[in-house]
Amino acid sequence: MEEKVYVIDTSGFIVGVEFTHGKMITVPGVVDEIIDSTSRLRFELMHDAGLRVEPPLGTFRDIIASAAESTGDATVLSETDIDVLAKALELAQGSQVILITDDYAIQNVASKLSIEYRPAGSSGIAKEVVWEMKCTGCGAVVTSGSDCPVCGSSIRRRRVGN
Repeated sequence: MEEKVYVIDTSGFIVGVEFTHGKMITVPGVVDEIIDSTSRLRFELMHDAGLRVEPPLGTFRDIIASAAESTGDATVLSETDIDVLAKALELAQGSQVILITDDYAIQNVASKLSIEYRPAGSSGIAKEVVWEMKCTGCGAVVTSGSDCPVCGSSIRRRRVGN
């Protein structure tokens, strides 16, 4: 039987998710995001209990970036979000991985890549969604930015599929 590996996003430390079995892993960017004392204490206790902090391999970051582009989540994922997803994908090559996160964009990309996830404190996403960036003025669909390169109006992220 494969060992369970929990890849923990910042929300896992904020909410205080408890684990009774399996390995626990997070990425350095998550440690940097833990700023309140209660979450920091939870992190320290989990670290003392065996939580590992490891960066992902770069090749998996590229796969995540591509998947996030296809779902339309690339503009809202931070570098830490990408690292969490990349680490989960990397570890899923040889283990049963469960990604712990309340971030809907992370959950959406995880769903796209068939990475199992569980919300830490929220209800989680109901289904995978595809997003696009669309100009509020002329309606042009763009890949990035906050202003339309055609007319200069603001860009909004909107749901287009699933």
